[in-house]
Amino acid sequence: MSAVLWPVTARIVTALNQANGMGEHEAAMRLMKVVEEAGEASAAYIGMTGQNPRKGVTHTRADVADELCDVIIAATVALHAFTTTPPAVLDAKLHAAARRLHEVEVEPTAWPTPEDAYATAPTIVCEIAWTAAVARTVAKNRSGDGTDRDFWLRKAAVLDRIALQGTAGDDAGDVATNAAQRLMDMDDASVICDPRHYVRQQYARWAKHQ
Repeated sequence: MSAVLWPVTARIVTALNQANGMGEHEAAMRLMKVVEEAGEASAAYIGMTGQNPRKGVTHTRADVADELCDVIIAATVALHAFTTTPPAVLDAKLHAAARRLHEVEVEPTAWPTPEDAYATAPTIVCEIAWTAAVARTVAKNRSGDGTDRDFWLRKAAVLDRIALQGTAGDDAGDVATNAAQRLMDMDDASVICDPRHYVRQQYARWAKHQ
């Protein structure tokens, strides 16, 4: 990241604050500036590809890069309107993105078979009893909203196992997939895969550390 990004954008913010004030309307205008710059980057790309036959090729890759830089500057300026620590907020976001990327790259195709994933799992009857007991405890004690990850992982896993048996009716697969998608949403998983494959991967990883 450029060493001058934050000092320069801070000076831009100071100048804008002095000229336009710091109200909600000004914050909205700075957000709209990001959209405007993004539109100009898109227009430059269209010009680079010659998409408009009447105009032909009007821009270069360097033009697109230049417009994208304007998008970054505009977004950085706008960020100042919504946090008092913009560098820290952006750094945290970058680190979070890096962690998700690392998780996907480490094991992008590590999809265990159901037999491997559930090799050490308790019986289905035991897991059904456990998930039912946890769900009742949460509801009775009002001690949480049932979003503990272990609960959702084990629930998704047992529903997957039930569906794999093929004895629970036609809807079992849909129920298992919905539970698996719930776990992926909770994890904010960035990998694209069958949700039930994701459950097996995560259960195998979880079981290994139990």
